[in-house]
Amino acid sequence: MRCTVEVRSSVEGEEGAMRRTAVMALLALALVLAGCAILPGIGPDPRVDAVPVPTATCPETYADGYAEAGLVPEGFDAVAVLRCNPFASQEDRDGVWSGVMLERLEGDLEPVLTALATPSDPRSAGPCAAVAYLVPELWIERAEGDVVRVAIPADGCGAPKQVGLEVALDALTVVDETFTPVSLVESNGATVAGCATQAGMLVLADPSDADWLDAGQTVPGGDQAVGEDHLIPYEMPAWPEASQVAGARLCDYAATTPSETAPAPAGDAGVFVGMRELTASEARALLSEVPHAPAAATCAAAATRFVVVHLLLGGEDAVAFTVELDGCRRLADPGLNAHVASADLLALLAPPS
Repeated sequence: MRCTVEVRSSVEGEEGAMRRTAVMALLALALVLAGCAILPGIGPDPRVDAVPVPTATCPETYADGYAEAGLVPEGFDAVAVLRCNPFASQEDRDGVWSGVMLERLEGDLEPVLTALATPSDPRSAGPCAAVAYLVPELWIERAEGDVVRVAIPADGCGAPKQVGLEVALDALTVVDETFTPVSLVESNGATVAGCATQAGMLVLADPSDADWLDAGQTVPGGDQAVGEDHLIPYEMPAWPEASQVAGARLCDYAATTPSETAPAPAGDAGVFVGMRELTASEARALLSEVPHAPAAATCAAAATRFVVVHLLLGGEDAVAFTVELDGCRRLADPGLNAHVASADLLALLAPPS
């Protein structure tokens, strides 16, 4: 990058040369501090005209055909605003889904276009607050059907300017909504079965591997140091006595599961796929396999099938533990400690074929 500064003076002689030198020194310092960027209050709006594309992508990502946000080009005959909400949710017969919503807004677009055309401030060379801003992802559609992605006017630090855009958008009418589900966050089937929608494999870190704490440092709120008896400053749940167990409820999960309405990618968390019940004798057989299981070694293999076992102790009382049926094949006990799940336990928990 090259920066060129030209300074002229009508004052001749030695005095004029000294003044030129002083002015050039000040401008050079300003350019260094600004990294040769646009100085506050000097220079044009950093936005450029957006390039029309055939359709809006909600949300826009850096994939093939990425549309750079910019100004609405002159002569672009706007007929609608398309607003993308990547954090939407919607309920159907399966439950509550998270996903993205693309809205089509129509009406008097002139206030919206006027707000969007407000110049952004030049980039600031001074300090800016370390704040993240959520701005609407907006597209403008014209009569021909193609669209441009628009950039919201911003101040020198990138914060949205107060230009009346929200008021102008609120005055429009939402004439169409397209919701694209991404993940099932509340399963009606799981709720009816008494299970959670997802099964995360949560285990406590081994204090000997906790390099995020210095030796002898106490856990906030507790009086035990790393390397001593406890990592958590309160007593964790323990295994019940076999005589207390009156049965068990097994909640089954898979890393992905088909749905009548949409796919539900779950990653490592797992999504509910069914529930089974065990008698008291079957549940006690499980319990005979778990209390003395050896500690599990560190493992990064992702599991695709999980079982959360709720040991029923009578009434509403239950003690839960989670088992990975593949991947690392770990058992997370009621105290969130990781153990090796035995072959016999995995056989007892395997769903019927």
